[in-house]
Amino acid sequence: MHVRHGITVLALAAATSGAGVLATTVSAQAAMGASAKVTVVHGIPNTPVTVYADGKVLIKDFKFGNVVGPVSLAPGRYAIAVRAFGSSATSKAILATTVKVTAGENASIAANLTATGTPKLSVLANPTAAPPKGDARVIVRHLAEAPGVDVYAGATSSPALITDLVNGKSATANVPAGTYPISVYVTGTKTKPVIGPATLHFAAGKTYVIYAIGSATASPATITVAEQSY
Repeated sequence: MHVRHGITVLALAAATSGAGVLATTVSAQAAMGASAKVTVVHGIPNTPVTVYADGKVLIKDFKFGNVVGPVSLAPGRYAIAVRAFGSSATSKAILATTVKVTAGENASIAANLTATGTPKLSVLANPTAAPPKGDARVIVRHLAEAPGVDVYAGATSSPALITDLVNGKSATANVPAGTYPISVYVTGTKTKPVIGPATLHFAAGKTYVIYAIGSATASPATITVAEQSY
């Protein structure tokens, strides 16, 4: 993966965020001033789920493309389990892992697909420091069952901003605040964009995390994007 010209962008239209219902235990922790922030991303198509933390409901009826958070959690270890929505709390989890969060940490948990279409849980650290004055920070994460992509800002006659961003990889850059025309192509192609073209605006002082999720091999293809900002 190569990042050029100091800008990294992938998403052209953000999926709906904030869906799902947070458990009262999480709300209570937030009220107590817990210092770890966690965002949860659903990137597996056609699979509504309930997400549990230590056996308690964290998010229910969580649908593909939705983003919830960041929510506040007390520092510590959490057993995370993802079960089919409507199944019992004791049913076999679709995905499960143990997550350790620390004071001041900002992290994302994504239910996503590998390059071969296998569901997995990805635990990803998010930066907490502010970007340089006047800039926005953009983080791109390829979590879709899809080939590598090249990203352009403007005409494809100009050099690609990112080349061959593949599943499981990410790229980060500080971007001067402003508006950018973005197109995404399968690596090595310039004929038809898989996303875009569209225009994105990045505000100074904010961090944007863009997730490519879903499956390009499904019929019909379900690759899309989800976005968080803070």
